[in-house]
Amino acid sequence: MVNFLNILLLINAIALIAAIMLQPPKSDNAAGTMSGTGVNVFAQTKERGAELVFRKATIVLGATFMILPIIIAILQ
Repeated sequence: MVNFLNILLLINAIALIAAIMLQPPKSDNAAGTMSGTGVNVFAQTKERGAELVFRKATIVLGATFMILPIIIAILQ
């Protein structure tokens, strides 16, 4: 059982990394972020399509990544 959970944790970690890396960047220009030009920090933009899917997947995978080690520790 613990081996299965360890494998599940490894798969979860890889999926979490992939979900984070596949998210589109929040700003168009990193230099603009540092200088403050053309950046509206408080803009309310609603995520749609792939952005929404990756955001929700990141939340679920992150929560699972935090819960699985606790379960593994309890079972050992």
